[in-house]
Amino acid sequence: MFEAVNVSREIIGQGRNLLLCEDGSAPLSDMLAEYAGQAQCVYIDPPFMTGDSFTRRRRFGQAGWKTGRPAPEYPAYADQFDSREAYLAFLRELIGNAHQLLCRTGVLALHLDWRTSAYGRLICDEVFGEEFFLNEIIWSYESGGRAKKYFSRKHDTILLYARTKDYHFDLRRVPLERTEHRKNHMRRRVDEDGRAYSEIKTGGKVYRYYDDAPVYPGDVWTDISHLQQRDPERTGYATQKPVKLLDRILKPVVRDGDLVIDLCCGSGTAMEAAQALNCRYIGVDSCPEAILTTASRLESRDLLLECPCAMDDTRLEGMYTGEGGMMLLTGFSASHPSFPHTEQAMDTLEAWSAGHIVGDAFVVSESFRRTPRSPELPLFCLLPAGEGEPAISTVDAAGRRRVFRWVD
Repeated sequence: MFEAVNVSREIIGQGRNLLLCEDGSAPLSDMLAEYAGQAQCVYIDPPFMTGDSFTRRRRFGQAGWKTGRPAPEYPAYADQFDSREAYLAFLRELIGNAHQLLCRTGVLALHLDWRTSAYGRLICDEVFGEEFFLNEIIWSYESGGRAKKYFSRKHDTILLYARTKDYHFDLRRVPLERTEHRKNHMRRRVDEDGRAYSEIKTGGKVYRYYDDAPVYPGDVWTDISHLQQRDPERTGYATQKPVKLLDRILKPVVRDGDLVIDLCCGSGTAMEAAQALNCRYIGVDSCPEAILTTASRLESRDLLLECPCAMDDTRLEGMYTGEGGMMLLTGFSASHPSFPHTEQAMDTLEAWSAGHIVGDAFVVSESFRRTPRSPELPLFCLLPAGEGEPAISTVDAAGRRRVFRWVD
């Protein structure tokens, strides 16, 4: 039979990437302190002091993953603080931690909105130094409502600060697609090699602008939209940012193998972008469901997960035929107020992994999860022989993790 155990650490492969469930604004834990001075980029997308509570949606069961029907809604995080001073203390700690984690060539990207960007700029000036300010990037978008008593607030602010004057930044990594537009004040010409260009003479000098020359972003970005309701990127997590935005933030400041850290990782967009750029990553969030949402969207076979278990009366039923044999799931039924009624067995199970408990960690051998392309969840696997106790880790449809060991 399977027996629930409290194992917070889960290891896939060598565990060189890290997803850590803890408060990114708290003093660096022993685990996170090991990376002090190593991060090439720290990205922070903290709460914006909105006073709101945000939710997340997760698909439910085989039919929900197959059809994309409306998903149950669960709490995500509360963006609520007792006072402005409490929020600013929280923000200051995040920025201070980023400063400790960055290497000499590293860059901080702090993502805020109209409520908090001015405070963030002043705190960064204090912690990093005004001379290390690089950019105030305006990310402009069209989504959201329309105001009638003031101009609609349609942008976020991303502050870039360097750790030292030796920071790395390569704008050539983010060329833009050139758009066609008329320059009525310029003459159109073709040079001796057949290259088209626009030309203007001013101040006694002639300036050429070739049509095929690369162009690069300025500090106002209008070409990256918010995620739409049915965007395939969506994880159901509120305030999720698009991968395209994080790709543009990271590309100029990181190289292959660099370390990217997100201290408020939420749904894990920064981790997905870092993975695509062949970077190592650490995602930190105080919400266990955020950590598991991030883990579910990554294809990493090299991950250390530090996330608490839900210890309740949920039972896992199944069988194990012995060392190097088959592991089969026959019953799992978690409960949650938001779960819809279902008569389908295993609908409350979203993902599971088979492996062994070694010391204080669950070491993964095989993993399975529902996806839109594969909504049916496999319920058995061959578990290779290995050190430790045979065990299974589960994630239910509400995003809660549990670990069960096999007891003869």
